[in-house]
Amino acid sequence: MCYSSIPVVNGYVSEAFVSFQGEGVHVGRRQLFIRLSGCNLRCRYCDTPDSLERGATFRIFGPGTGSAEGQNPIAAAEFLSRLTPLLTSGPPIDGVSVTGGEPLLQPDFLAELLTDARLPRPRLLETNGMLPERLAAVLPAIDVVSMDIKLPSNTGEPEFWGAHRRFLSAASAKVYVKILVDRGTSDTEVERAAALVRDCAPTAPVFLQPITGTNGGVDIGSADLDRFFSAARAVLNDVRVLPQTHKMMGVH
Repeated sequence: MCYSSIPVVNGYVSEAFVSFQGEGVHVGRRQLFIRLSGCNLRCRYCDTPDSLERGATFRIFGPGTGSAEGQNPIAAAEFLSRLTPLLTSGPPIDGVSVTGGEPLLQPDFLAELLTDARLPRPRLLETNGMLPERLAAVLPAIDVVSMDIKLPSNTGEPEFWGAHRRFLSAASAKVYVKILVDRGTSDTEVERAAALVRDCAPTAPVFLQPITGTNGGVDIGSADLDRFFSAARAVLNDVRVLPQTHKMMGVH
């Protein structure tokens, strides 16, 4: 008998669906979202708590209101074959967004997913910017990296400046940065985050993203946003203020 020398890579998925991108440089585009499960952080504002732990099943939502369930862990090739209805139904899809959880906790599975020609381009990786050593394996197959800079005032987590610096340096040619802010964010944090981008990825677009509730509202005033914008814009050329627009639209 002949056996393949290439091991099957299995991974844990939370859900897959097609929707409008609500954040960052691709906002408003219709994308395929692949949400992997499992995360190394527990941010207070997390809006996808069901993806924090690896579950036994995942769901594919698609076309219309129907959904189908699958079993974890699943081989990358099998999972991709189950995405065919999403990729071939409805209007064109303008790229794929791999999110979480934290996708880089599963770098081998992620790399196999992203090298499959069936996935549309551009291919966007959404990450908390905490695992720079795992980025190298998948970066060649990624077109854009959306990286959060985690501020301890609103995450409830410790400072991660060192890991963020290494991650930004590794992803600098493809990265844009989100800095989540609310009324508890300090000027010092925003200034430090902006200086980090200036030092490691000076051409990266930076989004000041007000933490958005499920009702589409934000917990921050215009005076705070003006102050944070001024602090970031003092050292960076491309700073934008953008909340999570998909919550305002009421889409997935």
